[in-house]
Amino acid sequence: MEKESFIVQLRQMIEIKEKIADLLTYYDFAVGNTLIESLMNGIGLDAKKHISILKGLLDRAQGLNQAIPEETKENVLKTLDTVIELEWNIINQNKAIIDKITDQKTKAILNNILGEVQRHEAILKGLKNLISELTVEEEKVLDKIWKYGVKFDDDE
Repeated sequence: MEKESFIVQLRQMIEIKEKIADLLTYYDFAVGNTLIESLMNGIGLDAKKHISILKGLLDRAQGLNQAIPEETKENVLKTLDTVIELEWNIINQNKAIIDKITDQKTKAILNNILGEVQRHEAILKGLKNLISELTVEEEKVLDKIWKYGVKFDDDE
């Protein structure tokens, strides 16, 4: 794949996700049914999250990402510790509820939330390890490895 083609495709995906987010991040789908509205809104919020991630990939492909400054790193790590602890709490509470619920539709929704929270926890732990282990210089090296490690047709 050519680098420019990759960048164009990222931009196209961002546009599509923006349309999805616009369609789903307002309420009034099912007035009076907060569950349906929140589930649809949640998909719209996921689309917004995907937009941010795709923009991050776009920035990385264009060499715009910067290393986290050392003076900021400690606050980031403390925040990650707090969020990991909160997610752990939600996992435990959710598991306890799931074990007691007999309604299969409610159980399915709670299982979906549980899966998302477990993925969040794993991602947060991975981010924490990456951030805590890397110096600014190492981040710059890692960025160069990524930049030159992703093969594009036009790199040859």
